[in-house]
Amino acid sequence: MRIKTLALGLLFTVFASANADVTSTNKVTVITLAADGGGSNVVSIHVDDQRLLAEYDENSNAFLFTEDAFFTINKKDKTYRVQSYADLQAGISRKAVEIAHSPETANAGSGVEFKLTEESRTIAGLRVRKLIVSANKGEIETEFWVTSELMPSRLREFGETLRSRLPKGYWTTMHGNPGLLEIIVLYGVPLEIASKGQKTYLAKVSSSSSAFSFDVPAGYKRLDN
Repeated sequence: MRIKTLALGLLFTVFASANADVTSTNKVTVITLAADGGGSNVVSIHVDDQRLLAEYDENSNAFLFTEDAFFTINKKDKTYRVQSYADLQAGISRKAVEIAHSPETANAGSGVEFKLTEESRTIAGLRVRKLIVSANKGEIETEFWVTSELMPSRLREFGETLRSRLPKGYWTTMHGNPGLLEIIVLYGVPLEIASKGQKTYLAKVSSSSSAFSFDVPAGYKRLDN
């Protein structure tokens, strides 16, 4: 399985509305996820008590979650979009209902199924749980070991609400599969990913006591919907 960096069209529709938070003076945890045995990082995540910033090596976009809003930052075009959690939840609920009742979606049969198990272990001092991703026929494709301990409380609450609002069988009827960012939002930060017959991805977890900026870079233009 090639790790997909995002499939945000399945859940997220981004609108402009707010500004990012200021530089963090709290302890920042840094998670870098890369293929076992070497290779460049797939994703780098910076997180403190209130915010999470995910940046991908192969993608020009960065994704920032604050206490109140979700930002998509385009580093190539130097632009950004932002949507409040309240508006995002309302939009996702509407989208989920529309997709669930769409004849085309109902006949797609190309999605996946998620199962967050009670099986747990410890990685880098953090409790992780096994998330199984299976194809429609029940064949296990990927196992994620995810932790919610690193998630800011507001983002964790948002993810739990989102999961509860998605219709039963939502992913099995989708025309595509969720990306890594959606896994993070819905289930937690992955510290290990094992794909059938392919690479295993492992995370390195470290801490930074120095100030880290979660700001949208100066000079970036906010885009409206």
